[in-house]
Amino acid sequence: MDIDKIRSQIPVLDHTVYMNTGWSGPPPRRVAQAMTDRIELELEQGPTTPGVYESGKEIEEQALEAAARIFNATVEEVLVTRNTTEGLNIVLSGLDWDRGDEIIICDMEHGSVIAPAQLIGQRHGVGVKVVDLEVHDSSETIVTKIEAAFTPKTRMVFISHILYSTGRRMPAEAIGRMAKDRGVLLLLDGAQAGGHIELDMASSPFDFYSIPGQKWMLGYEGSGALYIRREHLERIHPAHTGGRGIASPADAHNFQPMPGTMEKFLGGSVSVPVQAAFLESIKFIEEAGIGNIEARNLDLAGSAKAKLSEVPGVTVLSPSERRESSGLVTFAVAGQTPVSVVERLWQDHRIVVRQVGHPEGVRVSLHFFNTEEEVDLLVGGVRGLA
Repeated sequence: MDIDKIRSQIPVLDHTVYMNTGWSGPPPRRVAQAMTDRIELELEQGPTTPGVYESGKEIEEQALEAAARIFNATVEEVLVTRNTTEGLNIVLSGLDWDRGDEIIICDMEHGSVIAPAQLIGQRHGVGVKVVDLEVHDSSETIVTKIEAAFTPKTRMVFISHILYSTGRRMPAEAIGRMAKDRGVLLLLDGAQAGGHIELDMASSPFDFYSIPGQKWMLGYEGSGALYIRREHLERIHPAHTGGRGIASPADAHNFQPMPGTMEKFLGGSVSVPVQAAFLESIKFIEEAGIGNIEARNLDLAGSAKAKLSEVPGVTVLSPSERRESSGLVTFAVAGQTPVSVVERLWQDHRIVVRQVGHPEGVRVSLHFFNTEEEVDLLVGGVRGLA
């Protein structure tokens, strides 16, 4: 992996230490260019003129195929969406819930898990059981806690694959096997996973998985992808839909829905320029190699955690075990609020990070384009504050 070449394609890195990919990643120039080229084409020639329209459909098809590669799933099981949360809501809103069903979540989740689960609970009389985790719980402890929450009414486990607040990689495979043995569905929020770690839906016990395009994939806002295991597709009803989910041409007297296709979830047209950028971002990630990216992210995170741990007054809140880790590193500085640390790192060193809650801390996102020198700059800045 040629890091200098990769960095040369991401302009913001020329003047900024960008360590906030877990919020929104910095797009490579070629990704921006793919969007710009498509916008210019539609501007000059019109989006539906012969040739332009067909090329747009080809971009949509290629983006779908690329998303399927990221998931290691078939194109029939994948939908290109607008963001992670949209995919999660497609699944939650599309299931036939019965009063008294139960969903298991955990307390350290992002709002995109907590809000949809709780609102489905309120709407359908579904119980939401919250499993309380400790920052340094082992994988075995997490599995045990979730297992203890199961009852005969449990219908779904809904968690993040990587916790946004600490970067903790959840024992999703073990939880998935446990759920499958009990006939329970597993829905995973992959907001911090797509483009960050290797995914393999073909061999994993995951039923549903949603990812974004603008974070670790380095695409733009308004893109993402959803995976639904083929055997579950017909049981997920479209909560909102359009002409893409019925037989064509539409016939009001002979309505023919297509329950076995992911297109039933498309409510209407999509942004071809955004999908062009999404497609190019996946190509960028694939050229580096997702396995290489994951290994480098873990190396950088391991280095950052080791060095931050040596700074008096700094507490690292992320896991130390590599198998439980990701490129996200969260820490707290004694006597300093997370907001003040974030502001000072930017003002003094042009380092972009963010604050998180539960646990309260400063979160650093280390992606493959970051360097050991940038890690040292971060640690030096934190040492100065501490």
